[in-house]
Amino acid sequence: MNIAVIAANGRSGKIFVERALAAGHSVRAGIYNTNTLRQHPNLSIMTCDATKESDLTNLINGQDAVISFIGHVKGSQPHVQADAMRTLVSAMTRQHIMRVVSLTGTGVRLPKDRITFVDRILNLSIQLVDPIRVQDGKDHVDVLKRSNLEWTVLRVLKLQNTKPSPFRLRENGPTKWYVSREDVASATLEVLEQDSFIRQAPIISKL
Repeated sequence: MNIAVIAANGRSGKIFVERALAAGHSVRAGIYNTNTLRQHPNLSIMTCDATKESDLTNLINGQDAVISFIGHVKGSQPHVQADAMRTLVSAMTRQHIMRVVSLTGTGVRLPKDRITFVDRILNLSIQLVDPIRVQDGKDHVDVLKRSNLEWTVLRVLKLQNTKPSPFRLRENGPTKWYVSREDVASATLEVLEQDSFIRQAPIISKL
């Protein structure tokens, strides 16, 4: 499969790129700043500002699917996730590319979600400190819902740079308290290869 990855040089993006290459896929990595990815015969790298349609158009051209690891980092625009998704939906629609997988937090609530006490407390603290970030995650999902794309949004509570542990994707959770970025890479590859959870936003849960 030919996969375009947005924010490929981020902490989650790098791990997914390595995992996808190891699984035999070809990856076109979109990076915003300095490239930190290791060379690979099936890896091509492009500079990509995900809020610019020309950059995204070049990145996704000829690809089978698009993965977005755009998140909020120091200095990012308050609505970067939703703005980038609007631009991506437009570019994908024009090129007739249907499959997209994105990552966001469990602050994005859906009906019937099983919300644990820890999930509620941690998201309450984020909502108090950075409500724009939470709203941006919700808005980017709304953008996808209004599109005709075959989208999946993976939801996690708190990302960690830890060893992977067993998980299961559930439509309404409950969430694992802490989620390894390795687990995120595995879950992303799983929904992509199995073409599962189309137009759904599963939560990475314990087995």
